[in-house]
Amino acid sequence: MVSLKKKSQTDSLIKILSNNKNFILISIEKTKHQSLESLRKELKKTQALLKVIKNSLLEKAINKIKDVAFSQFRKQFFPLKKPTAILLLSKNWNQGLKTFFDYTKKETTLAFKIGILDEQIYDKNYLEKIAQLPGKNELITNIISSLKSPVSKFVYALKFNTNKFVYILQEKTKEVKS
Repeated sequence: MVSLKKKSQTDSLIKILSNNKNFILISIEKTKHQSLESLRKELKKTQALLKVIKNSLLEKAINKIKDVAFSQFRKQFFPLKKPTAILLLSKNWNQGLKTFFDYTKKETTLAFKIGILDEQIYDKNYLEKIAQLPGKNELITNIISSLKSPVSKFVYALKFNTNKFVYILQEKTKEVKS
């Protein structure tokens, strides 16, 4: 007989996965509860959510979802091994991803498993590479500064030559007067 508690947990996982298209499964083997709680606090700042789940319930939930990305996900990565948590990311998923990656440097028991970002499936290696990329705001800042840089250098070059010319004229006038 099916447990009502497990059925409700599976239904809530289906609802969560349907509403959050960007998520990552992470390995939490041998991670202490205090570490997970501090990670949750840091992730909350980026509108990301960490939820510890049972692998069997996650598999049942994903099996019930009729989506192409989830069917590929199921074929490639199931059955899951080791304790798992799900990291639910907002639309600006790069901030949550970067926060988690930075936290894994301190807490070595945490690691990426697999994830779906913008309906693309990524394994551990790709997730680590993506997490190390600069965010959207950083890239915009770099582009603007690189566009501004040649103009400011040009203005400085024009100004420098003019200042140098004025200095030479002042020296010549001093020579003429003496």
